[in-house]
Formats: sequence, C-alpha cells, structure tokens
Amino acid sequence: MLTEIINVRDPKILSLEFTLGNTCNYKCSYCFPGSNEGDAPWPDVDVLIANVDHLIRQYKLTGKEKFEFYLLGGEATLWNDLPTFCNHLKQNHNVKLRISTNASRGVRWWDVNAQLFDEIEISVHHEYAKISHIIEVADLIYKKKINLSANVLMDPEHFKKCKDIIDQLKTSKCKWPIIASSVQYSGETRYSPEQKEYVKSPVKRYPNLFWWWSIKHNKTEKIQAVINNKLVKVKGNWFLLNDLNKFKGWECNLGIDHVEVAPSGSVRGTCEQPIYNGNQYNIRDKDFISKFNPTFSPVICGKDRCFCGHEITISKKVIPILPIN
Repeated sequence: MLTEIINVRDPKILSLEFTLGNTCNYKCSYCFPGSNEGDAPWPDVDVLIANVDHLIRQYKLTGKEKFEFYLLGGEATLWNDLPTFCNHLKQNHNVKLRISTNASRGVRWWDVNAQLFDEIEISVHHEYAKISHIIEVADLIYKKKINLSANVLMDPEHFKKCKDIIDQLKTSKCKWPIIASSVQYSGETRYSPEQKEYVKSPVKRYPNLFWWWSIKHNKTEKIQAVINNKLVKVKGNWFLLNDLNKFKGWECNLGIDHVEVAPSGSVRGTCEQPIYNGNQYNIRDKDFISKFNPTFSPVICGKDRCFCGHEITISKKVIPILPIN
C-alpha cells in the first residue's frame, strides 16, 4: 500500500508551472480541456512582471531562494512579449526557465531567443509536427549548449506512428535526448500491456555525454515512495502507469513547494485544487500586490485523481487516522 511520496529536492526551491495563455496553433485530439481554446488572451506584460516580482518576494519570506519556472501555453512562443518577460526574470531573480513548446516557430526565432531558457522541452505531436523542422530546431539548440529534449506524445490510438516518429528523430545530426511521453485522458492512461511496457522506460535515446556534461543541466528529480512501510526509489511516471495517482484526503505540499498559474491567471493547483487556505488570487489582477499576502501550509487533496505529472510527484502523505478514545 502506497502511503507517502517524497520528492528529494532542495527545500529552498519553488517550482512554478506557469501557463501564460491558451492560444495554440495546434488542436491535438488528446490535449486536455482549456489548453488550446484561445479564450485566455496573453497577459499584460507590465502587470505580470510587477505581480510575479511580488509573488517571489512573498515566497522569499518563507525561505525560498531559487525559482524554477515551467512556461507553457497554448504555445507560449506565440506571445510576442515572452522575451521581455523572460529577460526581466533572468536579470532580477535567481530563476531557471524551462519551456514546453511545439517548436513550430521559425529557426530564426529560435536562433535569437533560445538562450533565454535553461531547458527547452520540445513536444512532438504526431498530428501536426513537421519532423524535419523539429530536427533543425533541436540541432540548433543543441549547438548552443542549452538543455533540451524531444518529448514524443505517445497517443495510444496511433502508437505505431509515434514510434516511427521516434525513429525519424534519431536520424538527427546531433544526439539530444528523445523521450516517449505518456498521454493521459482525465488522469488515466489507455495503453495496452505492450504499449505500457514500451513507455515504462521513457528515454529512447540518451544524449551525447560530452554535450550533456558541458551544459548546466538540471539534475533529475529523485522520487521516493513508502510502500508497505518500505522506502523505495521510483520513476516519476511509475504512479500513473500503475494507477496510483489517487490522493484524495492526503496532505500535499502544493502551494509550498509548487504552484500552478492557470491560463486565466488563477494561482492554484493544476487540478483547480485551492491553495492558501482556500483564498483565491489571480496573477493578472491589477490589485494582486495589495491582496497577495497568504499563509503557506499544506493542502488536503480533494480530488479523485491527480492528473498533472509534476504534481503527482510533489511530496505528500496519507493523514493517519487517530484512534478514538
């Protein structure tokens, strides 16, 4: 029985999964609701910068010193003010910037802006991706010595096509990582036993080691789990593949070690789980600075399933049932 997940990471780090809007040039069939409708326009960059500065200051009061932003859309590179926002964060805070992108922007855009990011995750979608273009962009990023990976979304309905794409990516001139990423539907996977076996070991090409050690790459998160009172090491996708992403009633460090900013600007969990003792804040609000002064404490999960891959691995535990005297 699973009773605790321990994310062995520096407690001085706050990770922020930051969705800047939901405008996207792709409409993938397996994409989760709210991610590409285009009804959450890009934010006002000046308001966003001021409010993010304040959020960081508030977390510094709790002992946080490093801030790891994971920037998403829609397709975040479509936001014209993205370089301005990233440059401000880099110049004023101790941040690492990771972006998830379909890499559809032109090679020239990437040549100018790739250095803004510490890590670039290229999501490869079989319905839309131009593999030759992705290879060209990834090779460019590789030569700039920026941490990157190509994450192929393994659609169970088109699994062979996705495997073929992985083989095509392996023809690139530069040897960057290729990952077979699991696809979820409302927090569940629909893989056959053979498909599940394939994605169980997601790395399908390891990078050139000389390149890997020449970049300032992020260390892989170390995840531990308490199962039947024994502490074991597990991979991040282990919980999902074994249908163990059900934490209703557990105590979770959401809001302490990790926060999510929704396309609307709401500061919460990806699953819409309230944090900050139920108080609601919006990072786009012009009054955010005067309003955002919360207390920071673990949340009690109220959701039947955790469907965000990162939030699944936040430290959390079963609340023990005390005996009634």
